[in-house]
Amino acid sequence: MKIAAIDIGSNALRLQIKDCSQPDFLLSLESLREGEYYERVPLKSGMDVFAAGNILPPTKIRLTLALQHFAAVMRQYGVSRYRAVATSAYRDARNGQEVISRAGKDSGLNIEIIPGDEEARLTRLSFMPPQGWKDDYFLFVDVGGGSTEISVTRQGQLLYGHSFQVGSMRYLCNNQSPEQERMLDDKIKEIHHDCTPLHYIAAGGCVKFMDKYLEKEKRSKEKRSKEKGVRRGIIPVSDMEAVYADLQTKTVSQIVEHYDIAEERAVILTPACSIFLRIAAGIGAETINGSTTEKQYHNDERAEKQSHQGLGAVVGIRIDDCPVGFAPP
Repeated sequence: MKIAAIDIGSNALRLQIKDCSQPDFLLSLESLREGEYYERVPLKSGMDVFAAGNILPPTKIRLTLALQHFAAVMRQYGVSRYRAVATSAYRDARNGQEVISRAGKDSGLNIEIIPGDEEARLTRLSFMPPQGWKDDYFLFVDVGGGSTEISVTRQGQLLYGHSFQVGSMRYLCNNQSPEQERMLDDKIKEIHHDCTPLHYIAAGGCVKFMDKYLEKEKRSKEKRSKEKGVRRGIIPVSDMEAVYADLQTKTVSQIVEHYDIAEERAVILTPACSIFLRIAAGIGAETINGSTTEKQYHNDERAEKQSHQGLGAVVGIRIDDCPVGFAPP
């Protein structure tokens, strides 16, 4: 059976199609097998919302065209279940529900604007703690363009969850809320005081970039010095701090050239990095764990038992969350 996830975020739209007929399909969330598909469209809806308060006409058109394209791809790949969600920018936009309703009608897709608590839940679905961590506390952090979702769990139970209006694109638009910033800082201090030992689990494009970039740097260093590097998926905070310091000295075009990333990603990298590091400082973290299921499940027999839980790398959907029967016009 093919299932799909569509994530309409403040910065981009993403579609991922996975074949969940294989019991180990979670092992390949970041890679594509035959008959699977991934696409990302940089829409930047948040630039409209956090600057003007509305989704503007050009963005509406691009959104509809992208979703019509996604629907055609899903039809081509034989998707039978899917979930499509919109997040922070569409929650905040004065015309968010109107835009999503219209785009859904024009594309034949059922699209939800989900609350921040649901965003946080989907992030948690993408992570399975390694053996020996089950009794510890976990701080889940998902930094997006318009919001930052924070959750704390222990032994599989949710102890705290909240969505803060703190995001990388808000920084670019000077749309920060001093009250939301203060609330985030206060909550992080409280978590640091009450929850030990605490593991910092992070999600978002900035973390994926940092993981891959630092892994590349480690491999280069190992070739020169023969030292053993840190395994991929574990990001030393000191290494991220060094990259962040370098980012602050560069223009967007220089970041694109030096780090070999797309401009639309380069624009949000510095503010996103600053939020992750601010939280790390608040809890005294020395490492950040990427929340990619592929890394946590690798060579782990629990993958087969948990494979029904869905596309954590995109929006963490469960198969049970997906409506049955996909038949777009």
